[in-house]
Amino acid sequence: MLFNIPHCKSQAPVAAAAAATAVAAIPSSFLSSSLPALVPLPPPLPEESPFAALLAADTPPPEPLRLVLAAGDVRSALRGLPGLARQLFRWAEATPRGFPRTASAFADVLVPLAQANHLRAAYPVSLRALHLGLLLPLVSLLLSAPRSPSNQSLLSLLLRLSTKFTAQCGARDPAPTTCSTLCLAAFREMACHGVAPDVKDCNRVLRVLRDAARWDDVRAVYAEMLRLGIEPSIVTYNTLLDSYLKEGRKDKAGMLLKEMETQGGDCSLNDVTCNVMISWFTREGNLDKAARLVDSMRLSKTASSFTYNPLITALLERGFIEKVESLQLEMENEGIMPTVVTYNAIIDGLLKSGQVEAAQVKFVEMRAMGLLPDLITYSLLIKGYCKAGNLKEAFWLLGDLRRAGLGPTVLKYNILMDGYCRLGDLEEARRLKEEMVEQGCLPDVCTYTILMNGSCKVRSLAMAREFFDEMLSKGLQPDCFAYNTRICAELTLGATSKAFQLKEVMVLEGIYPDTVTYNILIDGLCKTGNLKDAKDLRTKMVTDGLQPDFITYTCLIHAHCERGLLREAIELLGNMISDQFSPSAVTYTFLIHAYCRRGNLYSAYGWFRKMLEEGVEPDEITYNVLIHALCRTGRTQLAYRHFHEMLERGLIPNRCTYTFLIYGNCREGNWEDAMTLYFEMHQNGIHPDDCTHNALFKGFDEGRMHHAIEYLENIVLGE
Repeated sequence: MLFNIPHCKSQAPVAAAAAATAVAAIPSSFLSSSLPALVPLPPPLPEESPFAALLAADTPPPEPLRLVLAAGDVRSALRGLPGLARQLFRWAEATPRGFPRTASAFADVLVPLAQANHLRAAYPVSLRALHLGLLLPLVSLLLSAPRSPSNQSLLSLLLRLSTKFTAQCGARDPAPTTCSTLCLAAFREMACHGVAPDVKDCNRVLRVLRDAARWDDVRAVYAEMLRLGIEPSIVTYNTLLDSYLKEGRKDKAGMLLKEMETQGGDCSLNDVTCNVMISWFTREGNLDKAARLVDSMRLSKTASSFTYNPLITALLERGFIEKVESLQLEMENEGIMPTVVTYNAIIDGLLKSGQVEAAQVKFVEMRAMGLLPDLITYSLLIKGYCKAGNLKEAFWLLGDLRRAGLGPTVLKYNILMDGYCRLGDLEEARRLKEEMVEQGCLPDVCTYTILMNGSCKVRSLAMAREFFDEMLSKGLQPDCFAYNTRICAELTLGATSKAFQLKEVMVLEGIYPDTVTYNILIDGLCKTGNLKDAKDLRTKMVTDGLQPDFITYTCLIHAHCERGLLREAIELLGNMISDQFSPSAVTYTFLIHAYCRRGNLYSAYGWFRKMLEEGVEPDEITYNVLIHALCRTGRTQLAYRHFHEMLERGLIPNRCTYTFLIYGNCREGNWEDAMTLYFEMHQNGIHPDDCTHNALFKGFDEGRMHHAIEYLENIVLGE
């Protein structure tokens, strides 16, 4: 046997026979002399009917039900009366006590329903048993009875419901494996008794286990199916193939494909098999192979939206929006209707690339095609609008969500609160928290984490602590992310010792610090100048089994560059590269900036060249650092070259870029060029600040100042 299950059959008959033999062997004289004559043996206690309490209920049962309950043997009384069985369940559930919470009581109602082939009526009764945690006792009870078609039908129904029950209980069950364990235990119990479930129910069990990533159990269930003589179907093979590929067992997947080809007939490769392969190709990054297989299916007229969806998602993740538009047009030409999943993938991709308006167009388009947006659609758009700072549109979508009958969830409120916190409007975020409680949505750990993060943004440590304490008072257990947010708030506002105390509290609560926790603490120490403690903490991080990542090294490099410790910074850069982390534009910019501040432009340009040689694209900040250094040293013309390089690379000069160039021109007396730059800023929608104006007027003598003011009044401000 593949499953380590104790012997299932009842030992009661064996024990009873052994006891009877032992009693028979005792002399009758011993028995009679051992017991007082005046004390008779107590009669066996009758087993109380689980329905007895219903007869004494405050609300008496209807007469037909009273007669059934009074009969004692409810199951026999309901035989051939499925309508009365259904009525008994409904009436009992409506009483204050509810239907008896025992497996035998549920069996007494379910068996008559199954015997009459009223399985649709048995569905809500069985579902109620599952909700009460009576699945396994009920399955065991049915397996202990003589086999019959009705019992087999009930066992099949219970197994099928246990696989559907996964999605329903997963949201409220803290242990993600509980539900998959439930259907697996029911399958094992049936297999232990030699009862072979229908192949369709076995396939459902396999799918649940695959989705829970329980690869060993998938293989064990398949092996048990073969032992029980259950013939695999094409659905079985496709589920196994998907499982093997997700597990990374290409060898097993290859063997299975050969077996499918050998089997032929109904088990030959079909469109679902190809869809599974396409999904795997996209996960592995082999988009060319995926595209070729999609095209092959299109030509053979077997493609569907499920064929295109994985490829569309993968292309959007890589930013290939134009290719996705071509694929969507191809689908329309082939008469393949996009699904809600298709549109959700496209909307998600557009939002990630910052194209909020294009995402809204797709939202309108999907509705025009008769597709109803789901919770995922609304979540994506609300989150996209919040990130873009368009909370008005986000609130309209929340109202639309209500009008669509999809009540707002904790997730929706969390997204909106995060949007307000990003804008620094903590009061509005708090108001939303109160509203969500009024709407019956209880705040979760994520809610309070968002509010703590918002408090940190407005530099209110008191508020961050208040939200953390409120979360604890509600009985919520902070996770690692919540602790990290609180620690970050403490460090940001200077409470270093409190931050480290929180780290110790985490450990005591059984929540171990992760790489993010250490990065936050290291960054906090770096900002206060405690570089030695920061490096010691990096060492402890490794001791605790965590590897420094890109952010760890970047924080340390930045801190050493800020304090002019360039040799140590370069050494850290070497460690970073040794640990297989590639320096980014940010990393190189720290070093370039440090050398520019020293006036060592030769070394600064050395790092700039190395950056380009390594294929790292400079960003606006990199160019601003170089432009500033050149303008300070009187090399404005060279600074202009970098300005034009920025434009060629598609980078948009910002206020700092223009301010540095204006400063350089004014310093060299090129006030006409400075004014041209100032005018260009206005044309490009970039508003000058005090630094810009200071730079503009700093180098002018009194005569030129008069001309500059006149120019500003007549030309720029007069527009």
